[in-house]
Amino acid sequence: MVSPVAVPPEDTAHLVGGIPLARLVRDFHRPMLNFARTMVDSATIAEEAVQEAWVQVLQSSASFEGRSSVGTWLFAIVKNTASRHRRRESRIRDHEVLAAAETDPLSGRMYPAGHPDAGHWSDPPSRRFLPEDRTVAQELIGYLRAALDALPERQRQLVVLRDVVGTSAEEAAEILDLSAAGQRALLYRARGNLRNQLEKWYRQ
Repeated sequence: MVSPVAVPPEDTAHLVGGIPLARLVRDFHRPMLNFARTMVDSATIAEEAVQEAWVQVLQSSASFEGRSSVGTWLFAIVKNTASRHRRRESRIRDHEVLAAAETDPLSGRMYPAGHPDAGHWSDPPSRRFLPEDRTVAQELIGYLRAALDALPERQRQLVVLRDVVGTSAEEAAEILDLSAAGQRALLYRARGNLRNQLEKWYRQ
């Protein structure tokens, strides 16, 4: 449980576990976005899911009982809101695919809804259409994002929680409903698969 902190009088209207809401937004908004992004298809949808999560935090802050850390509670809320957004986007995408299958110029070049890689290229554009003046850092970020996207969802979520957000093993296990042993085994597989994916791009 996070210990209460001393805050200025103007911040006491919105406290969660004794912590000012403004401080939580400052410290957790970006990590929550990173986590939401493992569950949905775009940064825009991830932002919507996190904004919805903050609304829920405001509405239910008084009910926070401190049984887990504030961070664990926040990520559990994001997990729920992102899941709802993913289901909604999946229904929208299914409708759009059925409506536009005859005329969509990308039809046949993207993995269909229901495929593990739905929304990604099955037949990617030629590299000659990509800018050639990328910096090494930008290329590495692109490789890492692609490698993360290639992981199964649960593995991707766990890697982001442990290695990007920096949650503890116990917090990650609680957020993802894993046992301690299950968390260790899944993280081992996830990191191994991530390494293998990165090695593929380095060998290209």
